[in-house]
Amino acid sequence: MDADPKELSGEAKPKGVSGKVLRVAVEHALRAQQPVVAAYIAKIRASKPNATPAEVIATLDKQYLIAVGGTGAAAGGAAVVPGIGTVTSLATGAAEAIAALDASVLYTLAVAEVHGLSLKDVERRRALVLAVILGEAGTKLMERVTGGKTHWAKDLADVLPLPKLGPVNKILVRWFVRRYATRQGVLVFGRALPLGVGILVGAAGNMAIARGVIRSTERAFGPPPPHWPDQPTRLI
Repeated sequence: MDADPKELSGEAKPKGVSGKVLRVAVEHALRAQQPVVAAYIAKIRASKPNATPAEVIATLDKQYLIAVGGTGAAAGGAAVVPGIGTVTSLATGAAEAIAALDASVLYTLAVAEVHGLSLKDVERRRALVLAVILGEAGTKLMERVTGGKTHWAKDLADVLPLPKLGPVNKILVRWFVRRYATRQGVLVFGRALPLGVGILVGAAGNMAIARGVIRSTERAFGPPPPHWPDQPTRLI
């Protein structure tokens, strides 16, 4: 789905509690995760000192899939408890969706770190994360904004002026709230299914979303760098 040019001047004002909660959640995740990203990569590299950037990204993929699959299964597992399980699963579903969002933000920013992209401005981080999570729609919008670049993340980090990102982010926030809320709403009720079905729905649903995020990062960043820069990574 391409962005309508008219949307570039529109305000992102999602309606309803879910929209407000998601906006707050993504802003919190963007600000909270960035300080830990470099340390996260440093920890992986310390445990695998000979690992190439591609191998570190493979580790990030694996850890991300385990994290979101586990949270989905845990929320679905609450529905197994007779009598109160379904209610508990519905109550914990929203919290689990936020946890999956946090994991997606951390994963995306970690991949950017491996690629050596500096995203100190929150507007650049917001555009990167939301476009990646949105998938095809976010990718097409960013390709348009960067002049048709297939691997658009580098231009986002190094070339695009910040004033241009303001209206783009308004579109991305609006799309994100609408689509993420709908998608997670379906999963919340799927996780609430009893007899263990919720476990399968929760894990499978989150894994599908995570794999989509991984594909989006591959398209946004392109191939991993062949080697690490000369500067050593500093452990924090």
